[in-house]
Amino acid sequence: MNTRLSSARALRPRGFALAAVLWLLAGMTILAAMISQSSQILAQRQQLLKQRANAEQDFLSTRSDVLFWLSTSRGTQNGFGWGSQMLRVDGRGYAGAGKTTIQVQDVRGLLNLNRPNRARLARLLVRCGADPAQTDSLLDALQDYAEKGNLKRLNGAKSLEYSMAGLPAPRNAPLLAEPEIWRVFGWKPLQPSWDERHCSEDVTVHGDGRFNAGTATAGALEGYGLSPEMVTQLLGERESGGNLAANAIMARESEQSFFGTSAANLPARTFRMTHSAEGMPWVFRYDVKLTSNEAGSPWKIIAPHRLPATSVMIATGRARLPVLDQISETDKNAITKPILPF
Repeated sequence: MNTRLSSARALRPRGFALAAVLWLLAGMTILAAMISQSSQILAQRQQLLKQRANAEQDFLSTRSDVLFWLSTSRGTQNGFGWGSQMLRVDGRGYAGAGKTTIQVQDVRGLLNLNRPNRARLARLLVRCGADPAQTDSLLDALQDYAEKGNLKRLNGAKSLEYSMAGLPAPRNAPLLAEPEIWRVFGWKPLQPSWDERHCSEDVTVHGDGRFNAGTATAGALEGYGLSPEMVTQLLGERESGGNLAANAIMARESEQSFFGTSAANLPARTFRMTHSAEGMPWVFRYDVKLTSNEAGSPWKIIAPHRLPATSVMIATGRARLPVLDQISETDKNAITKPILPF
């Protein structure tokens, strides 16, 4: 009996030591797993940071090439360049440095929020989810927001209506950027369907309000009044180098203008630039205004910002950017100073 008790007492320390060792091994295993996971996360973050830095460097390099081309080449109906060396400004994708893509969109190919054509914007609003019965009040509120004073349109809104709705007072000045429309009275409920249908791709706050069918987006063309079938036809002609449908629209625009001119057949001096890169979850976007006829820099960067890639229409194709060295010697002599079609 005494022998058995002695044996049991002798085994207790050994059993405790074994359990302690097992707990220690388990803790070390968990610690090693945590360190390994942290190392993997750190490596992934470093890889993403390197990818972002490389993409931004490629964006800057591509931007320099495109801005130089826009500032030193000749404007035509669809873009800038000479002969076959043409940079189209209708939002198509061009292969930039590395694995990046750049899209250049003439603002005359968009519908202007600060110089609204009510009929066209009304059609766009309906396409973007607004009730047709709402369009007059939305457009009245938009124009009231940008105008000074307290006089309002029949269905519009001024400081009193904003105050009663618990909203910040209108700035009584033109919109600074497209997202400012969500501060306009009555527009906020439209935002989900607007974003879902990428309607921000079809509007701008820059430019003179003229419309260029040769560079217009599909949404802007529908807002102009074209049927989906006509839009498809026009875009198909554009891809093949034809302009019959676009020319017909621009001829109609000239007839309706006060002076009977067709100045909108040429791109504006302001463009929306969109940079994207393979594997990047965001894009870099800004507006560029050519200022070659003004003192200082030949261009001005406006409102740069980063957007989720899912929120914009990224071009699927990547055409080759025009190469300056392939221009004839005669045309090279013509670009010793910036040339603009204005």
